Amino acid sequence: MSIKDCKYHSLFPFPLINPIYSMLDIFITHPDPAMLLKGTYNPWLVCLSILIAIGSSYIGLQIAAMAHRAPRGLHAQVALLTGSLAMGGGIWSMHFIGMLAFRIGNHVHYDPLVTFLSMVPSVLASWVALQMLSHDQISRRQLWVGGILVGAGIGTMHYSGMAAMHMSASLKYDPWWFAASILVAALLAILALWIRFGLSGNNQLGPVQKSLLASSVMGLAIAGMHYTGMGAARFMGEPGGHLVESSENHGLLAIIISATTLALSMLALAGNLVLRYRQLYNQLLNSESRLRAIVDTAVDGIITIDSQGKILAMNNAAEQLFGWTPAEIEQRNIKMLMPEPYHSEHDSYLHNYAKTGNARIIGTGREVVALHKDGRQIPVRLAVGKAELPGQTLFVGFVSDISVRKSMERELRTREQQYRTLISNIPGIAFRSHLVAPWNMIFISDAVQRVTGWPASDFMSGHVTMGDLLHPDDVARINAQVTDALSRKRSYTCEYRVIHRDGSEHWVSETASGVYDETGTPIWIDGVIMDITESKRRAHEFEGVVEAIGRASAVAEFDMDGTIIGVNENFLKLTGYHKNELLGRHHRILCMPEEAASEDYQQFWQDLNRGIFRSGEFCYIDCNENPIWVQAIYTPIFDVDGKPWKIFTIASDLSERKAMEQDLVAAKERAEQASIAKGMFLANMSHEIRTPMNAIIGFTELLLDSALDPVQLKHMQTVRQSARSLLGLLNDILDTAKLERGALELDMHVFSLKQLCQQIMAELQIQADKKGLGLHLDYVHTTPDQVLGDELRIRQVLVNLLGNAIKFTLTGEVRLSVDVLGEGVRMQVQDTGIGIAVERIEHIFTPFTQADASMARRFGGTGLGTTIARQLTELMGGKISVTSVEGQGSCFVVWLPLEAAAGSSLKIHTRTTALPPLKILIADDVPQNIEVLELTLTRDGHQVKSVDNGLSAWAMFQAEVFDIILMDIQMPEVDGLQATKIIREWERLQQRQLTPIIALTASVLPKDRLEADMAGMSGFASKPIDKAELYTEIARCLGLQAGTRNNRPEQQPLNLPVIDLPAALARWGNSDKLYKAIDQFCRDVSSDPLQAGADNLQQQVHRLRGAAANLGLAQVAYILQNIEQHQPSGNAQFSLLAHAITQVIHQLDNLLPTEAADTAGEPSIPLSLLLRLAYACQHSSIDEEGLRQLQGLLPSQWFAQLESAIDQFDFDSAAALLADWINNAPWVTRDA
Repeated sequence: MSIKDCKYHSLFPFPLINPIYSMLDIFITHPDPAMLLKGTYNPWLVCLSILIAIGSSYIGLQIAAMAHRAPRGLHAQVALLTGSLAMGGGIWSMHFIGMLAFRIGNHVHYDPLVTFLSMVPSVLASWVALQMLSHDQISRRQLWVGGILVGAGIGTMHYSGMAAMHMSASLKYDPWWFAASILVAALLAILALWIRFGLSGNNQLGPVQKSLLASSVMGLAIAGMHYTGMGAARFMGEPGGHLVESSENHGLLAIIISATTLALSMLALAGNLVLRYRQLYNQLLNSESRLRAIVDTAVDGIITIDSQGKILAMNNAAEQLFGWTPAEIEQRNIKMLMPEPYHSEHDSYLHNYAKTGNARIIGTGREVVALHKDGRQIPVRLAVGKAELPGQTLFVGFVSDISVRKSMERELRTREQQYRTLISNIPGIAFRSHLVAPWNMIFISDAVQRVTGWPASDFMSGHVTMGDLLHPDDVARINAQVTDALSRKRSYTCEYRVIHRDGSEHWVSETASGVYDETGTPIWIDGVIMDITESKRRAHEFEGVVEAIGRASAVAEFDMDGTIIGVNENFLKLTGYHKNELLGRHHRILCMPEEAASEDYQQFWQDLNRGIFRSGEFCYIDCNENPIWVQAIYTPIFDVDGKPWKIFTIASDLSERKAMEQDLVAAKERAEQASIAKGMFLANMSHEIRTPMNAIIGFTELLLDSALDPVQLKHMQTVRQSARSLLGLLNDILDTAKLERGALELDMHVFSLKQLCQQIMAELQIQADKKGLGLHLDYVHTTPDQVLGDELRIRQVLVNLLGNAIKFTLTGEVRLSVDVLGEGVRMQVQDTGIGIAVERIEHIFTPFTQADASMARRFGGTGLGTTIARQLTELMGGKISVTSVEGQGSCFVVWLPLEAAAGSSLKIHTRTTALPPLKILIADDVPQNIEVLELTLTRDGHQVKSVDNGLSAWAMFQAEVFDIILMDIQMPEVDGLQATKIIREWERLQQRQLTPIIALTASVLPKDRLEADMAGMSGFASKPIDKAELYTEIARCLGLQAGTRNNRPEQQPLNLPVIDLPAALARWGNSDKLYKAIDQFCRDVSSDPLQAGADNLQQQVHRLRGAAANLGLAQVAYILQNIEQHQPSGNAQFSLLAHAITQVIHQLDNLLPTEAADTAGEPSIPLSLLLRLAYACQHSSIDEEGLRQLQGLLPSQWFAQLESAIDQFDFDSAAALLADWINNAPWVTRDA
């Protein structure tokens, strides 16, 4: 077909318009390029078409939003319809302007009907799009269906509008581009809808931004479909034909269409805005009505004020709260409702807001006080909000009356304080728990942490439960007990164990009961838990002690009349009775008849009834009337009032011990008899052997002095040597016997140790020279020359050791080294001899033992030398040891506690041991001894109690607890040894730790030390008392520092002073007391002089010697020591004693005038004043006036002692100080 035949060739694809063409006639796949017409676009119209599409999409979206907010119904449908018309008209206008923008050089006009009808698909597509956009969300299926319908509608509108074109050219479509345009329209429509709904969840963009973005995407989608469809169009003309350029003004037409479209869109938008306004107005009216109803019915007061503080409105609740009517209060300042200080500060708040715009209380609630019309103050809670209105700022106050709440809070705080006080004072753990295990706590007091280790907060939060802490063995029992008590509606008490946080176990006692509601159903458990761990421990300990005592001893119980009320099996076995034979019988059934009838027996039960403890050895009578010796303790048991109500007796069978004692006595007697026989034998042997030995040695010496031939001379020399060896052996045997018997006494005196060593070396030099041995002495220069010791016994030890060294050394040398080691002297004898085998070293000090059996044959000797050296060394308080290497030599080391004499460099006991404050008991029958000890010890802060005999010491020891006891050995009534035995026995029966007891004695005899040890004394201190040595001995006995018993005898000076004044003053600390004590001592000795042969001579001498030493009477003490040790029968020593006493009296007379002169400037204190102050101190009161008077009379350093004691409320010390002044101070004046 030619173009000429088709002047008005329509390509509308639907048969209703042009039924003669089929669908396939509009497509062309391979057009003839010669017939293909090229067109161009007007860019301004293209841009205008895109803007029209975007603008109409924006208006459509806005109208859809209005429809979404409008109530469902006619209003919403009208909005959707007008929006569809506006949006559809905009789409059509975009399409038509887009067509006008295309120029192909051909005259084109449009069919009016088809053009109008082409608007219908765009309106329908817009309706579908806006209908979907009016929903909050759409499903994916709705998105795809809606996008396809919108795309199809836009495509139908586009191709319908293209069909309305009339021109000379033919219009065909590329099928692929045609399909692509429809696909692009659908996909872009889906994309536009997806973006619109996707942006609804974006909070970063505002509503306008979201609408602009969605409308831009939708407008571009519409334009994109149009220009894609234009890309599918193929305009065909005849080859060689001439195109006619259209002279129509398309720009003006496009502007008209755009303006018309914009006007219609704005008209639709305006109509919807009017509808929306009416809707909002109705909503506002409804909201105002609701708000007024809420305000009028609110229980809180609401007051509205302006920025000047004037009241604009108030609701009914505010009227009732403040008592003012709205007419009375409106336009008045709000501060009239505020008391001070809020009343004065309110204007400053408003001024600050007007100046800075900062309202500090806006948006916050606070509790304040308001003012009622009648003047009373009301606690209220105030919250203020701000409302910004055009031209003014309003403040709305919400006021709540909290008077009732405040009253309840005060009552609750009072009750809570009472409750907390009650809970904190309960001696246990208060709790409230759930009914069943694991018993979660509703409440539990803080005391639970002491028992469990967990804070109360952990229990109430459920982190820890009491069921978790129960001991596994107690869980079932506690569950059953609690369940049973709740079912019976009874309280319960149970004991169980809980596991502490640290793993330890605690015993607790729980007393609790259920709490029930009105129906009788238990709702929780309230109770108290007490920690009974300590009482359980004590109960178990007591039961264990009683059980142990019952297993180990015979136990019986008596009432206060002596009737037997209980016995154990051991008691029945001890006495042989059956239980029913003893119960109800009196104690006298166990005693001898004569004993039961004695006064001592009656006194025994009277003491028990007074609560006095009795113990000792008793003789019971068993069922067969056989005596049984027992060690028994009778202990009164006291009730809660402190009165004895029964007697508890523990008895131990002494039958075996008594038999053993008898055996020991018999064995002792046999041993003593054997020892006597041995001594007599040795004495006889010594006499019998020494008599012929003297003749043998004497005549041998005479013969050796005469002329003898060589053979005779050799024989006689052999006889002399053998006789002397035999005599040495005899002396060794005698010395060994004496040492074993303890009969060998030391003769202590000062001698030159260095000179002794040199003499011994010189004597043995001949023997060493005969064997070609070197003999050397190394005497270290720091070793003292003059020492105190037994020179003879030291010589004997060194001669034995050096002699052995020379004897057993074939070549080399023997060396004696002397130096200081610790508090003594070390002497080492070292040789290069044959040495001692390792297995023989431990036997080297055994009597009659040598290094091996061949020694006697090779070197001679008996094996007693080293034995005697050891015995003598230990007798002198030293130690001896040996080290040896066989074939190389031996080294014997002797250490002796030798004291350096005056002027020597060796210092022993130069520092007094520091002791903590102790409570010390002193027992001594000599008042001067007690006084000097009290002064010495109390001066160092010790608490001292003193008695004058052993019986008093035992009584005081029972009444009080002491750290240590200083016990004189020889005292009247009960001496120190017997008192110590009594104390030790009582401690054993009471199972108490032994209290150290130190013996005080002026004796240096070994038997006294032995008796003290046997009695159970812990230490030994010799008189006169040396403070440093006494403190060292106390420290050793108490285990305060390492120490050993000092067995060395006291040093005796060569030139003794009559009165050793410095030493005595160091002990007494006060010359007045010292001189008075010396004077009294001289008077006592002079009035009762000692006489030889007196019965109690040794006791008198012993007592006087200790007193003299403490007073510093050195000569008197030395003479008394000689009398005590040697017990002379003549009067020489007693004459010396009388002379020494006379010298003491003369020297004392010389001292007293000097002292009187020295005290001339001392104060004068009235006796009555001191007595008054002493009386006040004895009654634990302070005499202020008396102290002021005394301060003015007494020197400050003396008054400071008294003032310090009173300031510390130590009235005993103050009274003692005053008593000392009253009795001893020379400046005390007696009142007239």
